[in-house]
Amino acid sequence: IDAAYLHHGFGASSLSWLPVLPSLTKQLGARVGVAHDSVGFGFTDRPQSLEAYSAEANVGIGLELLNDDDDAAKPTVESSGENEKSETGKDRNIAIFGHSMGAKAALIMALACSKREDVRLNPSLVVLVAPALEGVSLPSTGSSTKKKASNNKISQLLRSIWVTWRKIFLDYPFRYGLRRLVGGSPNFWRKGLASAWGDPKRLSDSDVLRFQWPSIGMGWEQGLLNLVRSKLSSPSKSVLDDGELLQQVSSLPNTKVVIIYGSRDRIVKFEGSVAEKVKKEFPTVHIVRMEGLGHDPYEEDVDGFLRELKAVV
Repeated sequence: IDAAYLHHGFGASSLSWLPVLPSLTKQLGARVGVAHDSVGFGFTDRPQSLEAYSAEANVGIGLELLNDDDDAAKPTVESSGENEKSETGKDRNIAIFGHSMGAKAALIMALACSKREDVRLNPSLVVLVAPALEGVSLPSTGSSTKKKASNNKISQLLRSIWVTWRKIFLDYPFRYGLRRLVGGSPNFWRKGLASAWGDPKRLSDSDVLRFQWPSIGMGWEQGLLNLVRSKLSSPSKSVLDDGELLQQVSSLPNTKVVIIYGSRDRIVKFEGSVAEKVKKEFPTVHIVRMEGLGHDPYEEDVDGFLRELKAVV
């Protein structure tokens, strides 16, 4: 594996992968491990366009970073002859990780790598940690279709009135309240993360700081608001639902798919019937259960996570 790419979950940032990243990259034998803050979180720009907050857009950022890394590495790579290629004809094998909400981005990235001729990456390993996938580990919201936008003047006028009303009566109060809630309570992050850990006693000050730190960025609350609005108003561009994405990726001939979850996950409850359903419907997917851990097993028990991953990979 040449590179590992990691997608974080809701409310987190790329910092959430920091405790495990050095050891994980070494264990995989990867040259580099890369992650970015999904749009709406961390320190990535917060554009006004809601399309920028989609999983597909985040995958685009990831592929650009991997491409930039590839260009930077080429002059330093020693080769005895022509560039070696995998069985798929792709130049580089990569491992893609996705946690919670980031699991969908990981699946979309894997499909993009395997199908797009302009992407010379082979997704040899896809690891989904506590995956929040609709129709798989979460209830299905049903299929939705995009409505054709009307270009008549009345529609544009009504939309302009709605945007103004929304900013005055919804956006500004929401942003103010969110800043007060997060910034005004020193225990906000600790209390919230305690529900994500299987054993709250394992939660350290550094764990809390990794989640708290991005909220010092100016306008972080607007990014979160835009993200939520994009999820509600802008259906995914993907023609596949989450279950179909998992089915297609798990069917790729040169890709191993692994799902890792904690038995005490109270955020996305994978234990029990969900795990049995996935085993039945996706027989090629390797499922790893981590006893006593919660929604963030790779942060809660770094060594245990690495051991379980090594055993199945």
